[in-house]
Amino acid sequence: MEKYKILEEWRPGTFGETCIGEEIGSKKKCVLKKVECMDEQEANLALKEFMVLLDLHHPNICPYKEFFITWDNKISSLFLYLVMDYSDNGHLDVMLQEYRQAKTKIDEKTIQLFLGQMIDVLVYIHKQKVLHRNLKPSNILIKGKDTFLISDFLVETLVMDEMKLKIRVYPESKLFMAPETTKFSFSEKSDVWSIGSIILDVMTCASHTETESSTLLQVIKADPSGLERVLNTLQHETGYSSELCEVLQRMLQICPEDRITESDLVNHPYIKICLTFIGSPLAGIKKRLPPELADKMQETENVSVAPSLSVTEYMEKYSEYEEAQMSALKHLSSRAAHPDGLPCEGELVRLIEQAMRLHADSLDIQLEGSKILKHIVRKVRRFHESKELAFQILSVLATMSANNKTAELLEKNGFLQDVVKILEDSQDSTDLCTPSCDLLWSMAMTERPSDVELLKYSVEVILSLIRNNLYDVSLMTSAFYCLWILCLKGYVSEKQIEPVIFVCLECYQHNRIENVLIKNICLILANLVRNYEMAAYQAILPVSGWNCIHHAKDIYRYFSWNPEIVENICILFNEMAQYEFTLPELRSFEIDEIMQEVKVKNDGIREIMVLADSILRKMKG
Repeated sequence: MEKYKILEEWRPGTFGETCIGEEIGSKKKCVLKKVECMDEQEANLALKEFMVLLDLHHPNICPYKEFFITWDNKISSLFLYLVMDYSDNGHLDVMLQEYRQAKTKIDEKTIQLFLGQMIDVLVYIHKQKVLHRNLKPSNILIKGKDTFLISDFLVETLVMDEMKLKIRVYPESKLFMAPETTKFSFSEKSDVWSIGSIILDVMTCASHTETESSTLLQVIKADPSGLERVLNTLQHETGYSSELCEVLQRMLQICPEDRITESDLVNHPYIKICLTFIGSPLAGIKKRLPPELADKMQETENVSVAPSLSVTEYMEKYSEYEEAQMSALKHLSSRAAHPDGLPCEGELVRLIEQAMRLHADSLDIQLEGSKILKHIVRKVRRFHESKELAFQILSVLATMSANNKTAELLEKNGFLQDVVKILEDSQDSTDLCTPSCDLLWSMAMTERPSDVELLKYSVEVILSLIRNNLYDVSLMTSAFYCLWILCLKGYVSEKQIEPVIFVCLECYQHNRIENVLIKNICLILANLVRNYEMAAYQAILPVSGWNCIHHAKDIYRYFSWNPEIVENICILFNEMAQYEFTLPELRSFEIDEIMQEVKVKNDGIREIMVLADSILRKMKG
């Protein structure tokens, strides 16, 4: 908690308390949630489940920043803290209250956009084997116009105990939970029910008070006729379409076996339209331009098909049409070849990012958009006053490169050279280096990079960046992710082994409480030891008076409550134990006793138990 300043009082919620905070130094706002844990084992299991959520990347998910556990001496309790991004635009619950007070109907187009985004994100998280378990209006954030983000996931450990559920869940929060969850049965269909009940709540803003809506959400869990009656009213009196009401009827079936699956939802004609509106690849349908515009596009190579519109206006007006975006991007590419052919404006970057996001399944649009952004990057990086625009472009590309195919396109089209150059020239600029590191990480992840030598060279650039910014936690997090993937892929040379080990231990000395940094430091050292016998020798040599085993043991003592860091420490010790010459050092630091303790504290976490047993076998020799 030392790195966060609390800006308001903690507010009680379903499974904990939340407040708005601020990251000291950057002054960036965030949402902090704290959940009281019954014991250390529950905290460790919950934390391990939450760690999976750090790997979720979707435009309709509010990302988590970090998790950590603290002990409150005043009340002798263990708390799990979750740190999430903050949205200035509020959440859906506030929006619904405003509409309900005014007795105003929310138009169906808004509902279609919301439903498309929610189905798209459900398919994504369920493919990752993640359930939300806590979907309700107050956990749907509003980002800009007609864009919604889900937040505040709930993990299995916190909901599978009857006493905890009774203590922690308020009646109003249970309104949006599926009927079967009262018996602790959570599934993908439970999330489908929750989205359906939220849609019903949205549709009743003009016809039901808040109390009436709450009563309705309770009734439909036991009485199917209650749902039939309200849908009939919503269709014939409020004016919602029969197709929307039919979808809702299938989402809100009391018995999970009768409830529609998300795969059937994706193939439903009404949901197809919703997915098409948001440009989701799940739609399987590409919106076609009106015939008159399509004919004109074939007659000309530029975007003067709409003489009254500028290129940016054209892209905005026809954002949902792939062929229109492709035409505009090709036109911009042709202008980019001439000096000052493109305006270096943030609006243009926003529109290119929008085209790449809405048409993420089109490699042609990803390629053309990347080419233009590359041209702008090369232009603006020469001017100190253009850093803000360069940051905007790099952030867009870093986000888009989460798609493996886009990352490959960027790497093959020379972006690696640009990113490495930016990292070399802007080492004092966190704003430029952080997204550049994220972009470098994505390109280094590609299976067959075209410029291996440049990736090897980038190791020196990242090492220099780390040395110059040891106290910048945000930048260090991104830089160490880069260093980790470069080590994993074998781009570190033998002469770089000692500097990498040294910078890892030096960073640990300056940032002992940063979970993500510590996790990556352990993985970097483990990968080095796995790939190079020389690294194992270097690891047991004294650095600032102590070797890697001492530091790893120190990390364990500090983070023994964090199963992910404990697992990474075990990975490091397991790699070191493969060499005969490291075993005496491991024994001298009593690592066998540490492993016995690890097994006791992490009983039930299979990955850690397997690693601990492997280390103990090797040490017994």
